[in-house]
Amino acid sequence: MAFYECVLLIKSQLTEEEVSSVLERFQGLVTSKEGVVHHIQKMGKRRLSYELKKERRADYAIFYVEMKSTTDIAEFDRQARLDERVIKSMVVRREKLLLPSTDPSTSSSEERGESSTKTVSEGEAV
Repeated sequence: MAFYECVLLIKSQLTEEEVSSVLERFQGLVTSKEGVVHHIQKMGKRRLSYELKKERRADYAIFYVEMKSTTDIAEFDRQARLDERVIKSMVVRREKLLLPSTDPSTSSSEERGESSTKTVSEGEAV
């Protein structure tokens, strides 16, 4: 099974109930394909850096999923592109699942996949 991060930009004019119905639809799509939704991170409404489909703001949501087949995640992406409530979608495959930490004090560089800091002497290339 492979791990994926799926980002959805949802129209900002939708109510909270409509946004949750969009998220439930895509969560149901993953489970119907025998995938696992490990976490859904709602990031709220944010301003877009540029206009997309005549929208200046969007409601961001990130799905952290595990799917068996690449055709299943392709179907997720296809459904996101067809849904009129979704402005834009992006799917990224990950080697390992990295869930966002709810407590910032527990976040360490190893959890984010960064290497430990290295002391660099003057003039040494990094």
